[in-house]
Amino acid sequence: GYGGGNCDIANAVEIGKRATQYGMKLLVNFHYSDFWADPGKQMVPKAWQGMEIEEKTEAVYQYTKDCLEQLKAAGVDVGMVQVGNETNQYLCGEKIWFNIQYLMQAGAKATREVYPEALVALHFANPEKGAYATYAKKMDYYQVDYDVFASSYYPYWHGSLDNLTSLLTTIADTYGKKVMVMETSYAYTAADTDFYANTVSAGGGVDGYPISEQGQADFVRDVVDTAVNAM
Repeated sequence: GYGGGNCDIANAVEIGKRATQYGMKLLVNFHYSDFWADPGKQMVPKAWQGMEIEEKTEAVYQYTKDCLEQLKAAGVDVGMVQVGNETNQYLCGEKIWFNIQYLMQAGAKATREVYPEALVALHFANPEKGAYATYAKKMDYYQVDYDVFASSYYPYWHGSLDNLTSLLTTIADTYGKKVMVMETSYAYTAADTDFYANTVSAGGGVDGYPISEQGQADFVRDVVDTAVNAM
C-alpha cells in the first residue's frame, strides 16, 4: 500500500468471521487499487500496471473470485459485494465506460459464481453534479449485471437529501434496481484532535444540523429514514 491503511483478504476474513458469529452479513468492498479509491484517485494496482483491458479484466475476475472463495471457505456470510468504490467514470486506471464495464462485469461474474445469493452493488458519488442518470444509462446500455445502485452522501459536498432522493428514485423506477446510501457521515465536534486540518470547520455545518452530538444523531436518523421510506 501507500500508507493509507491496509485491509487485505486475511483481515477481511477475520472481520467477516466475527460478523457472521453475531448474525450479521458482510459487505465486501473491492477498491481494485493499492490505495483507497474515490472519484479523484482510481490508481491501478502496481501488480496490474501495463495490462491491456483483456488481461486486466481477467485479473479482476480471478482476484475477486479468489477473495470470495477464501471468505466462503471460512464460513463468512456475504450479503453484498461492491464492485469498485465511487467509480465516477474511472475504475482501476480505466477512464472510459467501454473498458470500465468489462471490469464491473468481471467482478459481478465472480460474485455470482461464489455467492449467488449476494447482491452486487455499483458505487458512485457526487449526486450534486447530476450525472447519476448518465451512469445508470451506461450500465443499462452495456447490460452490466448488478442489483444495487449505491451512492455516497456527505452533506457538506453532495447537495440536499431531496436531490439525492429524486435521483435515486428515478433510477430505481426506470431500471428496477435497488438503491442505497453506501457511505455517509456527519461531524459532532469541530475540535482538532489529530493535528491535521479539519475538513469541516465550526461554522461549516449544514442548515438544520449543528455540529454537535445531537446534530450528528439527527442527520444520521434523517438519512436512514430517507433511504428506507422515500426512495
